Amino acid sequence: MNKRFLQLWLLVVAICLSIHIGSYPLYDADEGRNGEVGREMAATNDYVMPRLDGMPYLDKPIVYFAAEAAAMEILGPTELAARLPALLFTFATALLLMWFARRVWGTEEALVAAIAFLSMPLVLAFSRTVIFDSALSFFIVLAIMAFYFAVEAKLVIPSVSEGSGRVEGERTETAGAALPPGSLAPLGMTGWTVLAWAAIGFGVLTKGPVAIALPLIVAIPYAVRRKAFRALWSWWGLLVFAIVIAPWVWAISVAVPDFLQYVLVTETVERLATKALKRTGAPWYFVPYLIGGAVPWSIVAFFAWRKARRDHSMLYVALWIVVPFLFFSLSQSKRPQYIVPLMPAIALAVGHLWRDDQRRAIAIRCAAIAVLILGIALVAAPSIIEHRAKIDPIIVAGVRESALAMGIAALAGAIAAIAFAKRRDIALAALSLPVMAIPLTANPLLQSIGALRSEKALVSQIKPYLTPQTQVVGIESFSGSMSFYLGRELLVATPNGEEFTSNYIIRHYERFADDPRSSLRRPEWLQRNLDSCCTPRIYVIRSKDAEGRIALESRGMRPIASDGHFAAYGPWRGE
Repeated sequence: MNKRFLQLWLLVVAICLSIHIGSYPLYDADEGRNGEVGREMAATNDYVMPRLDGMPYLDKPIVYFAAEAAAMEILGPTELAARLPALLFTFATALLLMWFARRVWGTEEALVAAIAFLSMPLVLAFSRTVIFDSALSFFIVLAIMAFYFAVEAKLVIPSVSEGSGRVEGERTETAGAALPPGSLAPLGMTGWTVLAWAAIGFGVLTKGPVAIALPLIVAIPYAVRRKAFRALWSWWGLLVFAIVIAPWVWAISVAVPDFLQYVLVTETVERLATKALKRTGAPWYFVPYLIGGAVPWSIVAFFAWRKARRDHSMLYVALWIVVPFLFFSLSQSKRPQYIVPLMPAIALAVGHLWRDDQRRAIAIRCAAIAVLILGIALVAAPSIIEHRAKIDPIIVAGVRESALAMGIAALAGAIAAIAFAKRRDIALAALSLPVMAIPLTANPLLQSIGALRSEKALVSQIKPYLTPQTQVVGIESFSGSMSFYLGRELLVATPNGEEFTSNYIIRHYERFADDPRSSLRRPEWLQRNLDSCCTPRIYVIRSKDAEGRIALESRGMRPIASDGHFAAYGPWRGE
């Protein structure tokens, strides 16, 4: 296979992944909220305490917020700056895959794995989303890889070369010769273990204790099977882990004494073991996301497991997929992005298979058939959904503009893969083509979704009425994208704080509502605010709150902006 072609195609895939990344609005709830936290961090230059509407936002740690805030310091508070860290962490994960596969197997497998990874639908989606999982995946992948090398290094024993007195690495008879001893240099077992625990520490600072669980549940069964459990443990590793997380945890705990209890009980135990956070799903919830999120490569990877029982590296890759998948399936909290860290393992399986001529050709044809079916469905999608009464016309218009082009790309890729199944380089490019085409063709659809799930258009209607002194008041109304595009905090009158979609703020409603420095207000405060005078105000209210809108209009206010979610009234100076 042409190495230069693979390198060029990898560059093309990466470029395609980046196209139009900042051209559509931030979506509520997650993107708008996370983007606003980053905007406030950049505005205050406080890279320790995440804030949402000025209040502590401790639902997630600091790493992604700090990364997007740093991007906003350079690029301004834009969609590109908010999404850029997710894209860069995705590229960094692809580089990790190349590094790992090249050390274990070879250059060709490394390039194939990186291309497969970057052309997976789930990877594409979360590389362009203001959410933590691409960053978390990078650190988890680094830890899992480092633990693998630590175990392999444990199985290398020192020996003295006869007649030379030179110490060399020699693998024990039970090691299976998975790696040549030289490939484990220069770190050695302890160095790899320290690297793994450092990566876990940064993972914890990205999304919490799940970054501890995932690498360990993959590495422990492998280390036990290889009789090298000691490779996962190092006092130096634990020290580095503590050094990584302790400064931020200490700083937050000083400011918020109940922080650790909230993180360990609410955000970890309750999320995984109970239904308290209302994110449950069936035990098979992740099956379509695992298969569809990696299609067509999930189908190719299915043919890669024949050697897993006698190939230690493939056994590790299999554990990397199966054990976390079972872990999340049994969890009471389920979201599609949770299995993003499994996508690199599928890509590695594809890279490993790509030299197996007989099985690869069969796998390519099966994957191409799946892509062919997908292409037919996409081509037919516009005419099908136009007759569905419950689908918003805005979405129908977006699908009409995007789905046909996506479908044609999928059909072209499938046909080329079938025709050139025995040409490894062309088949690889053909199977990656459908997902590569999505950023090029999906912008009309993404803009349509933005019209329904973002307040950018509403804010553009409000901005002509704003002055530096204008107070924006939300009447049981708030969204992260609204605050992000306004570039300021809102005062929010609410009975429970649910508008913030923050478990921490909701659970600490009483404390914030009683704090005059907080942006959160009790409902009875609203009447006093309406009766006060002189300060210009704009009131934002839910469109479906007919009673509230009548109350505002009875005072002589008229709407200055509206969309399907909110309406804005004002400017108002009181009576």
